[in-house]
This record gives sequence, C-alpha cells and structure tokens, in this order.
Amino acid sequence: MEAAIRWSPHATQDSPQFIIVDVAGNRLRLCHLDSIGADGHVNWTQVAQRDKLPNFTAFDWSKTDSRRVAIGSASGEASVIDIDAGRPDSNYNFVAHSFPIKHQRKCNSIAFSTSNLLATGLDRVRNDFCMNIYDLNAPGTAGNQDPYKKLASSEAITSIKFFPGHPQMLVAGVSRQCIRLYDLRDSSPISAAQYGTRQVHNLAIDPLDENYIISAGPTSDPTVSIWDRRFASRPGPTTPSGEAAVGAVLEIRPVVDNSHGSAVWGLRFSGSQRGCFGALASTGELKVAEIAQYEVKEHGTSSAGLRYQHYTKFSHNLRYPWYDPHFGHDETSRAMAFDFMNYASPIGDHSTIVLHPNSEIKAMKIPMQAPRVHLTAMNELYRDLTAIANPSPAESNVAEDLSQLQDRAIGSAKSNALSARMEKLSMENFGHKAPIAGFAVTSRARHEELLALGYPNVRIGIEDGLKALSTAKRRAKEGYNLDCKKNKQIVANDPWLVGLWDQIQRLEDLAKDDGMVAEGVDLSYLGVAYIWENTLGGQQNGYRLIGRPSVSPQDFRRVVCEIVKEKEFPPFQGVKTQRPEHRQLCLATCGWTFSAQRIRENCKTLIEQGHHYKAIVLAVFKGHKDIALDFLKQLVKQRVLQNIGLGAVIACDTVNSEQRELCQWMVEETDDPYLKALLQYFISGDWDTVVKMEELALIDRTGIALKYLDDERLSHFIKATYASVRETGDIEGIVLTGLAERAMDLFGEYLARFGDLQTAVLAMARTNPLYISDPRWDYWRDLYFMQMQAWRCFIERTRFIVAHNRAATTRDAVCLNRPFPRQIAIRCNHCQLSLARRGDSLVPLENATARPQGYQHGLLTPSASSTKLATAKHQIQSKNNPAHNAGLVCPRCGRRMPRCGICMMALGSPDPATTGGAETLAREDREARQMVFCMTCTHGFHGHHARDWFAKHKNCPVPDCGCVCGVLR
Repeated sequence: MEAAIRWSPHATQDSPQFIIVDVAGNRLRLCHLDSIGADGHVNWTQVAQRDKLPNFTAFDWSKTDSRRVAIGSASGEASVIDIDAGRPDSNYNFVAHSFPIKHQRKCNSIAFSTSNLLATGLDRVRNDFCMNIYDLNAPGTAGNQDPYKKLASSEAITSIKFFPGHPQMLVAGVSRQCIRLYDLRDSSPISAAQYGTRQVHNLAIDPLDENYIISAGPTSDPTVSIWDRRFASRPGPTTPSGEAAVGAVLEIRPVVDNSHGSAVWGLRFSGSQRGCFGALASTGELKVAEIAQYEVKEHGTSSAGLRYQHYTKFSHNLRYPWYDPHFGHDETSRAMAFDFMNYASPIGDHSTIVLHPNSEIKAMKIPMQAPRVHLTAMNELYRDLTAIANPSPAESNVAEDLSQLQDRAIGSAKSNALSARMEKLSMENFGHKAPIAGFAVTSRARHEELLALGYPNVRIGIEDGLKALSTAKRRAKEGYNLDCKKNKQIVANDPWLVGLWDQIQRLEDLAKDDGMVAEGVDLSYLGVAYIWENTLGGQQNGYRLIGRPSVSPQDFRRVVCEIVKEKEFPPFQGVKTQRPEHRQLCLATCGWTFSAQRIRENCKTLIEQGHHYKAIVLAVFKGHKDIALDFLKQLVKQRVLQNIGLGAVIACDTVNSEQRELCQWMVEETDDPYLKALLQYFISGDWDTVVKMEELALIDRTGIALKYLDDERLSHFIKATYASVRETGDIEGIVLTGLAERAMDLFGEYLARFGDLQTAVLAMARTNPLYISDPRWDYWRDLYFMQMQAWRCFIERTRFIVAHNRAATTRDAVCLNRPFPRQIAIRCNHCQLSLARRGDSLVPLENATARPQGYQHGLLTPSASSTKLATAKHQIQSKNNPAHNAGLVCPRCGRRMPRCGICMMALGSPDPATTGGAETLAREDREARQMVFCMTCTHGFHGHHARDWFAKHKNCPVPDCGCVCGVLR
C-alpha cells in the first residue's frame, strides 16, 4: 500500500482531524476537516507536516497523546514522531523517541496501547525476537531504550493490535502459522492462547466487544475470518493431545470480488456499531459488513448446552471495483485507503473517510440496516406496530382481480416498449415489424412476464403488490384443491396454469378405471418422456408394478401396445416410425385427439376465446385441412379475419416460389406465433423449423414433433426440451414429465423462481406418495399446511387432506397417508391438559407451564405435534364429587372450567339460569350444551348465548377485547 488515512482517535467537534500517511513520499500530513460537500467531497486544511522521514512501512497514532504518532521503518527501527499542530515547522528535531534493533529487517506492524506501550512486529530472523514491547512511561525514554518485553523468537510477525480495554493484552499474527494472544503480565509466553490459521494479516479488534477479532488472508486470498478470543486454544504440556483445533466462528470467503485477483489492503472495525467492520480491496472495492449471532440449543440439552451461530447480518458496497460493469470507474481513481470517522464526524458517527490516488478525499455515510417491517397474515405491511400499507380492496374473485392487475401492468410494459421502438424506428426498417426490445417473445418468457407483473419494465404500487401477495390465500378460500375443472376457473387469469390443469385432467382421464394398466404395469400420470424412453423412472415401487418385480424396455413396449389396443386408438398417421403405438399414447397425453368431431369442437372453443389463427393452424397440424378451411371461410365471411390468400396456400400440397415469397412477407407482417409457424413450414418445408419455435406452447410443439419428426430427431427433441424446462422451471414441461419423479425437479426450479408452493403441492399430490416418495414434496406439503394455518383456512386444509387421502389410496383400498391425529383440543388454563373426560386425553402438553399469551378462558390449540405420553405424576385421578361429575372443574387439576364471556358462568354444564328438573333439561336447547370459542381472541361462550349475542352485535362481548368475532364466524 502506498498511502493510508487515519481519523484521529482524539477528534472533537471543534477539532475534527485526520492524518494522510504518504508511504511512498515518506511524509505525514496532519489535516483539519473544514466541511463536507453534498457529493461527499471533503474540504480540508493542512495544519502540520512531517516529511523527509526514513522509509517506513508501518504506522499508528497514540491513544494517549494526540501529538504523537509512531512509524516502523523498513530497517526495523521504531520512531515516535511529534506532529503537534502548534509546531508546523519541520526544521526542529521532531523525533521524540527512537528504538533501534540489533538485526535490521522490515517492520510489518506497529501499535500503541491505551497505557502508552508500543509494540513492533518484525520480519523473521534466526535466533532473535521478532516482537518488541517498549514502555514509553519508563524514565529515560528520550534516548535509546531496551524493550520492555521480547516475544516471538524466530517468528515473523505480520500484524499487532492491543486490546483497548486490556492494555496489557495484545493479539499478533504469526506469519503462515497462527494468531496468538499475549498477556504481558504472564511470565510464560509458551502458554499464550492461539488459533492455527494463515489468515494473519490486518488484525483488528472490535472496541465495542473485545471478544471478537478479525483478520485477513494473504495477497492471493481475500478472506476475512472472525475469531472469538474466548475459544482460543492454549497449547502446552497440559493440553490434551486429542483436543480439536479451534477455528474461526465465521469466515467470509471471499469478502470482496476476486474475479480479477485482489488482496485486502485495509480491515477495520467501525467503533460505533457492534460487529460492524469495513474491508478495502486492492481493486478499490470498499465493503462494510455487520456480523450477528443467534442461539442454537443442542437437542436434549439444558440451557447450559446453548451455543451461538454467527452470520453476516448485512453487507453494503460503499465502493465497487474499478472494473465493475455497472458502477466501475477508471483504475487510477479507485479508493486506496479508508478509515471510520467514529468520533466527531460532521455527518454522524457511522461514516467513513476515503483517500483516492489523486489526494482527493471523500466522506460517506454508511447506510444503516433497512428498518424492519412485518407482513401480517392479512398481507398488511406494519412498521413499529403501525400499518403503513394495506392491500387494495378485492373487487371480484381472484382470477378477475389478477386479470385487471395484469392487464394494467403488462399493457403498460408493452406501451413503454412500443414507444421506445417507435423512437428508434428509421426509414430503412419502416413498414417492417422488427421485434420490440424488452418484450417477451417465447411462451416461457411471456409466462414469466405475467407472473412478474411486467417487472422490471413496470413497477406497480405497493397496494397492488400486497394484493398480489394474497393470491394463494384467496385461491385457497375459493376452493383451489384437486378438482381440475374448478381449479381452471380459479386460475383463469393465467393461461399457463389453466394448461397445467388441462394436462393433469388428461392424465387423470387416461388413468381412470385402470386405463393405463396392462400386464401388471401401471403407467398412470407418466409423461411423454417416460413413455417414449420405455421407463418408469428410478422408483419402481409396488404400486406401479402389480405382481411382478420389475419391467424391462421390451416389457414396457408390450404394455404400451396393450394399452393402445384397449383404448381402441385409430392407426397412427404421420411420419414413418418403428413405434407407432408409443406415438399414439403420447399424442393422447398431449390432447391431440384423433376424432375429427373432437378437433372441430376444440377449434370452435379456441375461436370463441379469440384465438382464431391458433384454431386454424392446429387443425392443419393435426392433419385436418378441411376443418381449418371451413373455419377460415367462416371467419373471413364474418370479417373477423382478412382474406390474405391463406386458404389457397393451406389447400395446396406444395407451394411455389411466388407463394413462398408471399408467405415470407406475411411472416414479417404478423405477430401471431401460430400463423408464423404455419407460414414458416410453407417456406422451409421442414417440421424442425416449427418444432424449434419457442413462441408456440410446448404441448403443441411436442404434438408436432410426435406426429412429424422421425424417431431419432424426436428422441433428441424430448431430451433437449426436458433439460431446458427443468433448468428454467417451465411448468409447460409437465407434458414431458407427467407427475412422476422428473416433475419434482421441474417444480423445484419453478418454486425457486416464482414461489408458487400451492400449485406445486396440489399438482404433485396425485402421485405422492402413491407412485413416488420424494421428501421434498412432504416438506412442501407441511409448509403449505403452515401457510393455511396462518391464513386460518382450517376448513380448506381439511378438505385438501380428505382429497389427498382419496388420491393416495391403493387399488386394495389402503390409504398410504398416516391418519392425522386430533387437530384441536380444549385445554385447561392451569394445567394445559385436555378438558375431555376420556381416558386417552390424559396427555400433558410438552412444556405445559410455558403458556402463550392469550390463554384466558381456555382455547383451541394444536395438540398432535406437541404431546407425549403422560407420566404417573402428571395423571391426577378424577375425584368422585358432584363438581367433577357435573363437568364444572378440570378433571385433571380440579381448577374451574373456563367461563362464558357473556354470562360469566362456568362452561361445560347446563345453563344455571334454567329452572326445573331433569324434564326441563331434556327440553333444553341443544346449542346451550355446546362450548364455542373464537379462534381469534380465544374467548369462550355458551352456544346459545353466543348465537343470541352475535345476531345483534359484531364485537366480542368481553370488555376491551376489540375482536370482531361476529364478522369472522
């Protein structure tokens, strides 16, 4: 490093000072900060200068005297320099102390302590000490002085720092060996604690928590390690030989960008924020990071078994490398030195001062961690217990609301992109529809644009963003489950999700009544890739194989032929192939029906939805030109489409050169992907051209490939396309994977990109655990259950469990799902045990004494996952007395039952206001015998009291509760 800058540890509001250390020019300049501009530029005045110094390689500022600094020369001599601002003239003898050494070598580090000790760290020389400690408080320090302590014999010292609160303790980096902690009061240096590491450079101690030390790696290793001095090992004769070496509590590897090779030039703690440090790289990158910790309790241990896990809480780049593609700058203007201004800074304590090669100095305020905000289960944004944003109100069902939001966002994105295109339009390309920059072209890209609501080209308001976050909850409330037909209505705003449930419906219809079972092999829910490759996947469990241990590729072919024969598919019409039955079954999986009547109905549906060209082109691709021409004539007569000669081209078996030119012109003029695909085929005469058009839906590209590509090209298409959809998480790939193992990989990437956990769980519920057993799906399902719990979708969760149990039932009527235990229980407020009088309810809650806030009148709590077998001391036998028999007290601990929030009488017994004997009780309102609880505020009531109260009121009757129980019921 050629220069350094240090903020004065003695700076005050009246005297904000710093030193510029010019190592190359052997000069020190004491400066006064005058002002800081709006751009961070520092205006300063030089108040003192010391030049013509000996070549020095280390520097430190005294912690006790603002006029004294120490330098370590290249020859190893340490000097204390007087840089008093009152003596700006450099002609007098400014060397206050000088400490020569016997064997000359480079001084790598020098450090002051808060008790006026001075330590120097030297390069290695044989048979001599490499760390000398001088006591500047001793008499006669004006002349030469022998070291107060000599340490580290024949060990090169790279860095030294004293502990601010313990001036007799220091930490030193031993080159290529270790970081060592010395206590100068200890007469036995061999007992010094240490960490074995090569990260021994640029040591720094956190002044706000001296237990933590940071160090950096050598030039080729820009790593920062964080050490805890409490866990340093202490080698010696008494150290057990089997004791494991203590490592860093955290390593940031690399701490800065290392793509072009970098080294850590500066490493310092801020001194104003605990755990906050800065690292400066040789590339000019300056990064500030804050470390934190959280408690981790070992299983089966008490509080004594707690340990702490450290992590990077946040990091921020104050300066980027000079070569950064977005924030880069000229290499000669990169940052070369920095320090924290933690005392008397004009812009606040949490700031830095940075030196550039041209002597320009800038100050920067370190961005604080973003304020913590909370997102509630109602998708409200809270900060400091105050709502700062709410979702925009729902106007209709979730599909219609999302459609309006998508139309606004994507429509705005297209408008912006079109405006940019028109601005760049030149006379040379005028009249030609060049692609719009930034506008999604492929089917996958259009879906991503839809899911991202046009981001980053368009940024919607926070209210609309919060509204979009509630999509999964609203879909669950509307019944998003395993019913494909209903699901398509709920996700009608997303054509790709509609296509997903269409595909699942086809797979379900094919598998109905064992329609995909033959010769003891079940091919239900397999996609095109599995069928074409003659494989069941890696998990050939007993529910795919019926009465047989395995299936070979030859057996698989016979199974496919038998299924096709049973389904009475017509003969395959298309390219010459050795596996026509496979193509027939795969086409059926794609929904390319063989009946002309079905094709006509499907085309009519597409036309009603506004997809005119898609209906015509798909009819041509499926081999029914007559149907395509009929619909084209109708649309031209109705003036929906223009007569552009497309009918004549479709009717011809071949096209001439003039027709090709016309098709080429039409391709340039149209934006419809299906019309482009048909015209491209007329131009090239090669189906490969159409199959490679990613603008088309993948299911249609797969159908074209199955019908027109030869066996070798089809295999290549399936393999390459599956690899692509798996990498991008494109759910259109379900046509290839089905709902088998490969679909789990596809949905894993889909989740990582878009977070649609709900769809992934519901789609794969049909085959987990019946045909595949993937732990990822179990995790996703449990997470989805937690989401529904937070949404309070208890009924919807139960409906999903019932539907999934039905789907997970084998042909032997055995459900593979474990039965769910009792989900709720009414518990005593005192002992937290169930108030039920059955013997199996004598099960205490784990940690029953730790009661959550809100247990006032007994409540409904999850009981299955937090209970265990009761021990004898927890089981209190019911006493044979009227209170226990009447249900007025807890049958376990004898405490009174929770009280009704309206009449304040005990629950669990007949209404005490009712007069009469047993005959009156026989005529009692059945609802009066029920205990009802609000699952929001947990207050309980007699059933008929709650019915009568909430018929007239919406608020909870308990004073100061504020819950609107009547709205939530």
